Amino acid sequence: MTKLSSKEKAELIAAAMRAISQQKGLSPEARQRGLAVLQQAYAKNADPRR
Repeated sequence: MTKLSSKEKAELIAAAMRAISQQKGLSPEARQRGLAVLQQAYAKNADPRR
């Protein structure tokens, strides 16, 4: 299995964030919890210095 680049990881995380935000069945609290974790991961992987 090939290793993903930071850009690819950031793109996958952004797609997951969009998917969570579009889910109608999630409670606002669950949506916020999921997005908070993904936002941290996105910031880590979108950092151009890495």
